[in-house]
Amino acid sequence: MILKKLAAIGLAGIMAASLMACGGGNSAKTEGSSANGGKQKLVIWSWGADEEKKSRESMVEVFKKAHPEIEVEHSVIPTADHVWDQKMTAALSAGTGPDVIQMSPDYYGLYTKYYEDLNPYVEKEGVDLKSVTTEGMIEPYYRPDGKLEAMPLLENVFVLAYNKDMFDKFGVSYPTADWTWDDLAEAAKKFAGGEGADATYGIVNHWIDAGMSIICKGGSAYSDDLKTLQINSQEVKDGLTLFGDLIQSGAMPDDTAAKSLPKEQLFVSGHAAMYTLGGFETKLISDEVGDNFQWDAVPMPKVANGGKNNLMYATGYAMVNTAKNKDAAWTFLKEAAYTNEDMAKETCKVGLTSCKTVAESYYKDIKNGPISNSIYLDGLASAKLNIWGGAFSAVGDVWTQIWQSVTIDKKTADEAMNEYYPALEKAFNEANSK
Repeated sequence: MILKKLAAIGLAGIMAASLMACGGGNSAKTEGSSANGGKQKLVIWSWGADEEKKSRESMVEVFKKAHPEIEVEHSVIPTADHVWDQKMTAALSAGTGPDVIQMSPDYYGLYTKYYEDLNPYVEKEGVDLKSVTTEGMIEPYYRPDGKLEAMPLLENVFVLAYNKDMFDKFGVSYPTADWTWDDLAEAAKKFAGGEGADATYGIVNHWIDAGMSIICKGGSAYSDDLKTLQINSQEVKDGLTLFGDLIQSGAMPDDTAAKSLPKEQLFVSGHAAMYTLGGFETKLISDEVGDNFQWDAVPMPKVANGGKNNLMYATGYAMVNTAKNKDAAWTFLKEAAYTNEDMAKETCKVGLTSCKTVAESYYKDIKNGPISNSIYLDGLASAKLNIWGGAFSAVGDVWTQIWQSVTIDKKTADEAMNEYYPALEKAFNEANSK
């Protein structure tokens, strides 16, 4: 499978200005009805938990109010313990899936055979998708053969949040947008101290760190065409070494400490000076910090060679090719992506919406505590799509073993790579053979 981010084709006959911008909930009603004269039925499957679940549900409620002629059945399915993957795979394989299903481009086409090609719908609309979706968000949904397998919904990247009160107390200069990962590591070690409930750390132990270790020193997991494995490089080993050193120096909680107190609690309770903050959790962290201390955020530390310094998590919705009501399904897809401002504003609660006008106005201006969402909008340009997404999840499992060998078992990066690289290479080759 070769991933090429094909630009959306500008089509002639651009629609009226109302389609060039998000439609503010004034979208037209779908035509037609079910064969028995009743409402059309539309079955939608989403995933999510906590704030994400609430956002998905409130977004669909907005759609339902705008389209009383459509009977919507919406399910939000958890992703923990592979519940989503198992349910989705079984349903798609059996042809019993929903009409519309949430998906992510980081599955790299693994399930594209089950999705309707949306190009004919776009052509019928006469809309230039690049002009109505947030910059860079439509390209990952095109397959190498030009098929448009889904429409974007939102993206999330990360920033470096920091506790200003802790920095002041320990006499450490605040992070800046010019920091490198070496700067972060040097500063983080100055906060290490105490024991048990009184321990302090420079930065939380975040689940994103295993992925960040690959890119933080300029490394890459694989080539852009997904065919060549590049994980066994000095740059990747240097990234592993950096994080291993953070943990062994006490600047970052070890596995035992990380499990005893959730990562966000370490930060909001004033025990960790820095937090790798995703756009999906900004409101939650802001609410929990409250007035406990002063804090702020800067972009993720720079990579020395100018490479990607952030990881992006993207998601959208696809029309399943067995959908019974494809017109209704398309209506939902386009409104969730770019034509319904009210839906986009609900999406904004957990990430950067694909609706361009809302992303560049409403979303950008939202502040959670001191954090303006504009910092996430700016971070897209330097972000790399989730490395171990869907198609490469098995490879990611092996990478986790390498990561744990360094961060838990205290092996060197060379030792961990030598032990697990053959298994990782095998998993990578198997993923590419599908």
